[in-house]
Amino acid sequence: MTSRLPRLLLAAALFAAAGCGGTRKSSLNPAFETEVVEAEGMAPVVGDLDGARKTALAEAMKNALALVVGVYVSQDALVSKAVLIDDSITSRSEGYIEKYETLKEWRDGDFYKTRIRAHVRKEDLSAKLRALENEPQKLGNPVIGFDIREAVDSKAQQTDYAALEIKNRFIEAGFLTGEKDKADIIVSGEAQASFNTKEGLGGFVSYRAGISVSAAKTGSQETLASIQESAGGIDLNETAAARASLINAAKKAADPLKEKILKALRERSIVRLNLANVKTMNDLSEFTKLLRNIPAVRASWVRSYSGGTAVLDVAMHRGGASDLSQLLMKNAKRPVKVNRTSSYDLDAELQ
Repeated sequence: MTSRLPRLLLAAALFAAAGCGGTRKSSLNPAFETEVVEAEGMAPVVGDLDGARKTALAEAMKNALALVVGVYVSQDALVSKAVLIDDSITSRSEGYIEKYETLKEWRDGDFYKTRIRAHVRKEDLSAKLRALENEPQKLGNPVIGFDIREAVDSKAQQTDYAALEIKNRFIEAGFLTGEKDKADIIVSGEAQASFNTKEGLGGFVSYRAGISVSAAKTGSQETLASIQESAGGIDLNETAAARASLINAAKKAADPLKEKILKALRERSIVRLNLANVKTMNDLSEFTKLLRNIPAVRASWVRSYSGGTAVLDVAMHRGGASDLSQLLMKNAKRPVKVNRTSSYDLDAELQ
């Protein structure tokens, strides 16, 4: 099953026709819009022509939906959530296709083929896709490594309680984590625990820990975020109390550190591209594929598409909006006119 979605996307790309209908108002609810795409499906004829005809139609509907999925989801999500997308979306094409018309159907040797024009419910589909993709994936799935030194009562320790606690919180948020020498971002610093008191605690011991860490890109050493926190810990002996204080301090630091890193990645690596003069969904699909083939572009996905204007988020391996504008203007395959460029977004139009 894991290879099924890529096959659907490839089939949709091969069979989609240029210049079809684009975005239209929903016939069921004018407040919503549908994407109009053309696609083909085929099925082998094995003694049952009517069965092959029905299967070819079902495949055409899946391919039409897969074409829309391909531009509304980042490339990383297509890979990492292929099975989930297939199970939740493409295998239930009827639920996202408002209506369709059969343009052509014919037998070609041992196969039956069907070509359709489908109206895909954009709001329903984009909402479902957004729910499937967490924010680290949208930002390129950076691998986070950890190098946090620990000390108890001024004595260096070989433990990594703080690092493990922060790592677990990052994993829960959808981040990839790995060895520090292979990571894209390193969280480094120190965590120190010191004896506090055992007076009035009924036999328990209290320790207090402080943690100071920063997150930096491994290549450029650019600092993305830093944080300092402190917390106490109580347990039956000094070792356990020190451990508890280190874990509590790390737990307190993890969420704000994560949010700061996400904020920095949004500001530094994502360019918002407002693209006008996009006449059809197939035009948008072709431009998205062209964009993803630019070496400096890590991934791209469509935020919205309405009235001939598409809003895309473009994740860059390097550079920003000005770099992307130069790359787009130099692209001979699909000329683009850039009208405005700022630090993190640009306005352009297809020519």
